[in-house]
Amino acid sequence: MFLKFNRNNKLPKILFKFEQKSVDSKGYSFTLRRANVEDIDILVHIEEAVYAGTAPWLLRDFLSELSRPNVRLYLVMERKGQVIGFAGVAYQRDQRDMHITNIAIVPVWQNKGLGTLMINELLDFSRKLGVDSMSLEARASNRSAIMLYSRLGFEQSGIKKSYYIGDHEDAISMVNNLDSKTRNN
Repeated sequence: MFLKFNRNNKLPKILFKFEQKSVDSKGYSFTLRRANVEDIDILVHIEEAVYAGTAPWLLRDFLSELSRPNVRLYLVMERKGQVIGFAGVAYQRDQRDMHITNIAIVPVWQNKGLGTLMINELLDFSRKLGVDSMSLEARASNRSAIMLYSRLGFEQSGIKKSYYIGDHEDAISMVNNLDSKTRNN
């Protein structure tokens, strides 16, 4: 029984072979590639820029995530060799769900479609793998993020009370069932 259960919940090996690619958005060209340990410092700096000087994740958090490539995928977006954003997902085997763990774009590049581009890339990637759903949490006060996720096919699935450390703000749980949906822009 356990062998059958484990076999049915494994992802194809290709999951962890994300091929670097060039992408365009609003007249700009970017490179999208898999994050590596050498990127950790810049990922923390991006979070500090996005979250008013206080990064929610520490170096050790990113190191832990990047050291589990069989169940984690972190992408970085570069413009002319400089990392300007990133997004990460964690595969939850028991639910066949890809969970967005983190996404951040440096402030000067926000509101230019880059978050949408990265999420769509992760959605497409997950669909190709046969993953059933993609989930995430967003701060209840982050209406613009919630609207973005809604436009991309995510629906509210619950509220996690006092979810965030520090201010204890509630989180809105959202899910996108990937079974038959087409790409949303």
